[in-house]
Amino acid sequence: MSDATPEPLKGTDLVTDLGQRIRITPVSRRVFIQGSGMAGFAAFLAACGGGTATETLKPSDGPGPTGTVAPSGPATIEGPLNFANWPAYVDLTEDESSSPTLTDFEAKYSIEVNYQEEIEANEDFYATIAPQLGAGLDSGWDIIVLTDYMAARVVRAGWIEEIDAAATPTAHANVRDELRGLAWDPDMKFHFPWQSGATGVGYNVVSTGRELTKVADLFDPAFKGKVTLLSGYADTFSLVGLLLKARGEISNEPASMTYEDAQKVHAFLKPYVDDGHIRAFTGNEYLQDFGSGDTWAAAVWSGDLASSGGPDDRFEFPEEGSIIWTDNMLIPKGAQHKPAAEAMIDFVYDVANAARLAAWIYYISPVKGVAEEIAKTDPDTAANPLLFPPADIAANMFPQPALEDADDIKWADLAADLEGA
Repeated sequence: MSDATPEPLKGTDLVTDLGQRIRITPVSRRVFIQGSGMAGFAAFLAACGGGTATETLKPSDGPGPTGTVAPSGPATIEGPLNFANWPAYVDLTEDESSSPTLTDFEAKYSIEVNYQEEIEANEDFYATIAPQLGAGLDSGWDIIVLTDYMAARVVRAGWIEEIDAAATPTAHANVRDELRGLAWDPDMKFHFPWQSGATGVGYNVVSTGRELTKVADLFDPAFKGKVTLLSGYADTFSLVGLLLKARGEISNEPASMTYEDAQKVHAFLKPYVDDGHIRAFTGNEYLQDFGSGDTWAAAVWSGDLASSGGPDDRFEFPEEGSIIWTDNMLIPKGAQHKPAAEAMIDFVYDVANAARLAAWIYYISPVKGVAEEIAKTDPDTAANPLLFPPADIAANMFPQPALEDADDIKWADLAADLEGA
């Protein structure tokens, strides 16, 4: 990729350009930050228990977001707070009727939280908000949660409100140092991480009749018609690329895979698609597929089966390696309840609140001190590799490809061919 920061697109130009791109470029939820952001996540994993960062992030020299307004002091917190997030991404009571974190927030601020599991894929959700934001209108949401590449896209478009630092002191104090300094928001004016995690292998141990430990296990003939992979190229091509690398068929790690490598992944997968071994390419709906028994094994995101799967569902960091990513909270431009959104951001960065979230949803918390907080009452959870990857797992986690536009479209074409788009 070029080291230069691209000029931000604005308004209807961005809607048209990205709308066309999205229709032909399916990208899953878990797309890791491009360029120098990879080093930041490597350091983050090191702080979680392993790996070593070899590069220091530097703020971008390019132009930043446009149309932002400097904070102007305290504001009245009013609701409802309209919060769009992904499925299985908040803590719940035992009967799953409510979220303790959201209930406590509502009690503290005497406002309602309209929390919706509205996001199944970055590009699909983007399509629902781009027309309004591109036209300078309210999207209807006060907080949205997007993966790094999409978060960067909407920030550079000028579609995100600047977060008032005076209203978010807890978040600024407690965010992990390794997650600061990303090129697209070096001073954390526009985003705070929600959670981070991994892409690996999920399976139902009763259905498969054995434990799965490798990406290669997804292609066991005994599982024909009961396997799903993730939509788009970012997760699936990366994960299968690690399989082909382990076999000596390609030489590059996911972040540096070439189009020729992607063609080899496509050639490997095509027969499994044609003969029905792979039953579908999905987003978060694989949770329903495991529940119904339609899927026995799949490429999945690390916390989902642990938090929302059945008792026999398992997640495995495969031997060939796993894929890493981060999702982020943002306040869309024109949000009607911006002070409430800032209050929520600050609230979930309180260590006790962050620990409760992490212990339930089983993703990697971006908040300092969470491991120690969980360990006070639940040492086993504090040692869980889904929340705090140990050194050997962290060293075998890889970011997804960081592609220039031309390759992005070509890779998407390969994925679309497999998915029948």
